[in-house]
Amino acid sequence: MSRRRAPSIYPPSTGELMDRADLLARALLYDAPERDGRAMVRAWGEVVEGAADLWNRLPRRSDLPGTGTDIITQLERSARTLHRAAGQANQVDTTLIHIGNLFTRAAGLIDSADRLARSPGTRWTARQTQDAFAARINIMHTLYVSAHAITVSLAATAHAERWDARLRVHNITAEELQHQVADVEALTHSYLHGHYPTALHGRYRHPVDDTRLDTAIATWDVHAHQALTRTPTPDAMTQVAGAAFTATIHAHRLWRAAADSGLVRPDVFTKDIAPALETMTERWGHANTAWADLHHPQVPPASELREASWELVNAMREVTRDRVGPANTQTISDRIDMASLVRSLHRFHAVTAGIGDLFHETARHAQLTVNARPANDLTRQLIPSAENPHALPEGWPQPTPANTAVLSPRDVLLRRPVPLPEVLRPLLQEPARQAAVATRSALRATMTASDQKTGTMHVPSSWTSRHHPATTRLDRSQDHERLHLTSIPRNVDSATPGR
Repeated sequence: MSRRRAPSIYPPSTGELMDRADLLARALLYDAPERDGRAMVRAWGEVVEGAADLWNRLPRRSDLPGTGTDIITQLERSARTLHRAAGQANQVDTTLIHIGNLFTRAAGLIDSADRLARSPGTRWTARQTQDAFAARINIMHTLYVSAHAITVSLAATAHAERWDARLRVHNITAEELQHQVADVEALTHSYLHGHYPTALHGRYRHPVDDTRLDTAIATWDVHAHQALTRTPTPDAMTQVAGAAFTATIHAHRLWRAAADSGLVRPDVFTKDIAPALETMTERWGHANTAWADLHHPQVPPASELREASWELVNAMREVTRDRVGPANTQTISDRIDMASLVRSLHRFHAVTAGIGDLFHETARHAQLTVNARPANDLTRQLIPSAENPHALPEGWPQPTPANTAVLSPRDVLLRRPVPLPEVLRPLLQEPARQAAVATRSALRATMTASDQKTGTMHVPSSWTSRHHPATTRLDRSQDHERLHLTSIPRNVDSATPGR
């Protein structure tokens, strides 16, 4: 039996679960026009049910009498009406289902805390009620953004129904559903009006754990390698790319705070670190978009990797975010030791570089099971057309409609799980390669920040000599590579083309 300790995930708090739900709702707005509006309406009841479960467990003022029907009760009634109006079908939006599950988990944490206290509170302090009101504002904002995303999706669905008579198979049109959801959106906005985001200043914040970020990086590293090597799935690829994308955004803020604190020279941050991190963020965002829709519901998701990815993001948000918006440099310096933070950032970039290489290799060679419908939509990008005469970048083999028809029409119609067609490898492999290259470039750029020489840190000029100026570790590494570079002979018979 191995005595190695299994990687543990820092348990999220109630506030972090609510923030996670709000982030998912915000992300839902970006791809709402491409989603099925009726599937989102069917999942809306799960979101409201989870929100009501959490809402009713939050502290209330015991001396406040009832003033009529609570707004969450009105939302529950409207959700039941919308579910009946959406029509009977099996398709539901998985993101909205996940948001509802997050609310339910947060409610369970409150129940667990009450059981540990053995007696639920009946008289709450002003500080507790203020924090509870901030939590209700957070919940209602998530519901408001989700309802707006459903409205946007139903607008696209209604437009498709107007132009295609084959889609008019429901008793209630998508346009009528859109008006009903718009009323729900107005109801949620009425609760936020005048309180958001000022009420969030009353949120309670736990003290920052200095060891949480390092533990989150190591845990994400272990779960990412396990998921990509043992059971690679499109969901695992999406989670890795999404975590790297979001964590790099927070790492950019932390590097800026390190530069403002004097641990990194501002010119090094501006010229080297910031452009490399921006490119890294863009590349991982493209990789996340490429894999986002290929996961099939029948394929088991990478649950442990999902939690480890969110823990990495939560550990960084704990430092970079204030109650309402981004924290300033002084606040970050008060929360965590900046010298240890820089070491943690170096560890993050080293870990992400290794995961990026593995991510690329998985995209190149792994046998993956994908959803036939989005795979077929992705295949259309390979076929040249009048609007897109060069479907693939220069140098890639341009396929024809004959060799791109690799999916059965029935598989596409029924959204069956199918093996990843090899003709789609270039569209998935190239974003993975670009993400891996950008991650390596960011690692090389941030390596200079750990060098105590004049290349990065503030060192007195008397420490160096005019004839022998100090060089950074990156400069020495590049000089070493130049010394070992040799020209390739032209008359090599064993040269393999394409390598």
